[in-house]
Amino acid sequence: MNRLLARRRAIAATAALLLVGTGACGTGGRSGKQLTIGFAAPVLANSYWKANADFTKKMGAQLGVKVIVADAQEREDTQLKNVQDLIAQGVDGIVFGPTTTEIGPALLRACQRAGIVCAAAARKPGVEPSRENASYYAGYVVGNDAGDGAAGAKALSDAGCEKVVAMSGLQGNSTADARLNGFTRKARDLGLTILGTPQRPVELPESGLKATQNFLAKFPGPRFDCLWAFNDGSAIGAIRALSAARVQKVKVASIDGTAEGVKAIKSGRMLVSPGGEFINGGLALIAVYDTIKDHPRANRAVVLNTLRVTRDNVDAYQREFIHRLPRYDARKLSKTRNPSAPEDGLKIVFGPQT
Repeated sequence: MNRLLARRRAIAATAALLLVGTGACGTGGRSGKQLTIGFAAPVLANSYWKANADFTKKMGAQLGVKVIVADAQEREDTQLKNVQDLIAQGVDGIVFGPTTTEIGPALLRACQRAGIVCAAAARKPGVEPSRENASYYAGYVVGNDAGDGAAGAKALSDAGCEKVVAMSGLQGNSTADARLNGFTRKARDLGLTILGTPQRPVELPESGLKATQNFLAKFPGPRFDCLWAFNDGSAIGAIRALSAARVQKVKVASIDGTAEGVKAIKSGRMLVSPGGEFINGGLALIAVYDTIKDHPRANRAVVLNTLRVTRDNVDAYQREFIHRLPRYDARKLSKTRNPSAPEDGLKIVFGPQT
C-alpha cells in the first residue's frame, strides 16, 4: 500500500469514528439567539493565519457572532478533530482553512452530517459549490494563488535575476500547489533558471531558514541570485539564513503581505509580497452568516485579487492592513443585514467598504 492511499484510508477511518453519535447542530441562526461560528485554522504559528483569525473575529463581532478559534498545528487529523469538537460544542457554522485539499471533503462531510453551515477560507477544500451542497456549504473565499506566484517571478525577472531557488508548502495544500505552479510557469516563460527541486514543505520561519541553508550548501557561492518563497513566514527564515551567511546579492520575493513581509520590503530585503488576502476568513464568515440566516450569496466561489505590495506602495498598505485591522463593515457586506449589499462586495480594497 502506498503512503498516499494509506493516509487517505486513515483520514476516512478517523472521520467515520468521529462522526459516530454526532447529530446535534447549532440552532442560533433561526431561534434568534447569538450565533457561534468556529474558525478552524491550519496553523496559528504562521502570522498570516493569526491575522486571518483576528480579522474573522472582528467581522464576527460586528455581526454579533461569537467566534471560537481552533489551531490544527499543520496536522490533518488534528484539524478533523478540531472541526468535530466545534460541532460537539454546538456551533452554528464553521469557517476552515483546509490543512490540505485531501482533508477538505472530510471536513465538509462532518458539517453536512451535523447539519451546520461551513465555508472554506484561503484554500479550496477539493469540492466546488453546487446546487446539491448549497444547504450546508456556503462556498469558499480564496486568493488568486497562481497569479500571486507569477507576480513573484516577474518581480525577480524585472530585478535582473537569472537563477532562482524556490520553496513551497505542504504538497496537497491547494494554496502552496497553485502558488508554486504559477511561479514555475511564469519563471520559465521569463527565462529564469530554477535550480534543483523546490524545497517542501516549508511554511514557518524556522523551516525557511533550514531550506535556505540547504540551498547555500547545495549551490555554494551562491550560484543563485534570487529566491522565491510561497509565503512570508518561510521568506523571513530565508532572509535570516542569507544574512547569517553574509549573502547580500540574493533577491527575495514572497506572498502574503504580513507585518514581517512589509518590514522586509521596507528594509530592501524583499522585492514583493502580494497581500491583503488574509481577510478571506472574515469574508467567509459573512457568507456563512448569510447562509444560516437564509440569505445565501449567489457567488459562492470568491477569488480575491491581491495587492502587489512593493516599495512603491508599502507605506499605504502598512497603514491600511498592518497598523490596524482592515476597515471593513460586515453589516454593509452582509446580505442579511443589508439586502442591497453588492454580490462583488467580498473583495480586497484600500479604505473602508461602502
